[in-house]
Amino acid sequence: MEARRSGVDSLGALMAMPPRYQPHIVPPMPVSSPQALSAAFAAAVNAGDVLAALDLWVEDGAIVQPDGNVLRGRDAIANALQALVDNHVTLEIELADVFPAGDVAIVLGTLTLNGTGHDGTSFAQRSESVVVYTRGAEGWRIAIDAPWGLPQA
Repeated sequence: MEARRSGVDSLGALMAMPPRYQPHIVPPMPVSSPQALSAAFAAAVNAGDVLAALDLWVEDGAIVQPDGNVLRGRDAIANALQALVDNHVTLEIELADVFPAGDVAIVLGTLTLNGTGHDGTSFAQRSESVVVYTRGAEGWRIAIDAPWGLPQA
C-alpha cells in the first residue's frame, strides 16, 4: 500500500534545525515486548519527549526513508525525532503482525502521522511500516525503522 503524503515526504525534509532536547517528560515505560515498545515510543513522541523516544533505539539504529536513503545513528535519529516534536506531530501505531525469533522481531503495522509541515501547513500521513526490534539487557529496542515501508527496488 502506498503511503499517502501531503506535506512531508521524509523526516529529512523536516530536519532543518539542530536538536534542542528537553528533560524527560514521559516516565520510563517497560519494554518487555514489541507491543510495549511501540506504545512507549508513540507515548514519548506524542508527549514531546525526544530523550525518552531516543532511549528506545539501539545505538546504531537506522531509519529508512521512502527514497531508500538511510538515516544512521543516534544523532540522525535524534534530529528526526526532534523534527517530529518541533512540528507537533502525533503518532498512532497499529501493529498488524509481530514475527519474533529469539531476540529479534519484525513488526508490520500502520503508522499515522498528523502534524504541521515546515511550511506551516497541516498534514496527515498514513503508511504501512516495517520495523526491526531487538532485545538486549535493557529490553526491546528499535533497530531499523522503515516508517513508510520498504522502498521499491
